Amino acid sequence: MIEDLVPSLRAALPGILPAGWRDAAPWGYPRQSELALVTGVFAAQLQPPAVAEIADSVMRRRPGSLLDNLGDLAAIDPVELRSILGERWGDSTVLGVPRRRAEVIHEAAGVLAGAGLRTAADLQGAALEPGEGLSTLLQSVRGLGPGTWVSIAFMVHATSLPDDAVVSLVSTCTEAARAQASLSRAGVAQLIRLTAARLATDERVLGYALARRAGELARTPGAPAYG
Repeated sequence: MIEDLVPSLRAALPGILPAGWRDAAPWGYPRQSELALVTGVFAAQLQPPAVAEIADSVMRRRPGSLLDNLGDLAAIDPVELRSILGERWGDSTVLGVPRRRAEVIHEAAGVLAGAGLRTAADLQGAALEPGEGLSTLLQSVRGLGPGTWVSIAFMVHATSLPDDAVVSLVSTCTEAARAQASLSRAGVAQLIRLTAARLATDERVLGYALARRAGELARTPGAPAYG
């Protein structure tokens, strides 16, 4: 039973997560789909201060916009979008993919708007539908993978399943690993939800902290998960 693993994960967290993890998760943009998409793409690979800088650049360069219409974002020329993202990050490329983030964001906005998903509310509603249609749709864009989808979902407050890196981390730190049991993505999502409730914190805050730690481990092969 997933509930039986809660004590194990709860006991392991102090050795997994850094001090202050409860306050490290950004609030995101639950009413601004454009900012959620932009910051989600960058947050998958950059640290929070850089992501906040990019969000500030977008807001300053698009005064008067509610930033909640992906159709508007898709209508911006990719070259202009690079300027909107700011001098430092406008020309940056996705790590491991020789493609500018501005181009990835532009295409993703067009794909979502073309599917009738324009606002943050649209994305939140689509994420609640059975299956992983929204995740699959976004990952059809070259440069967006499972981790980026989780990042975008976090920023827009949409429901998403943890990616494989988080599943691996949580499995390693619970009795499931010692028992050679296998936790599914849905099972890990439930475990995170139950553990967060036991800790009197928000599920998305704990999920964010685990995703950040899993990402660090993925970039440092051979590093111990905790201890």
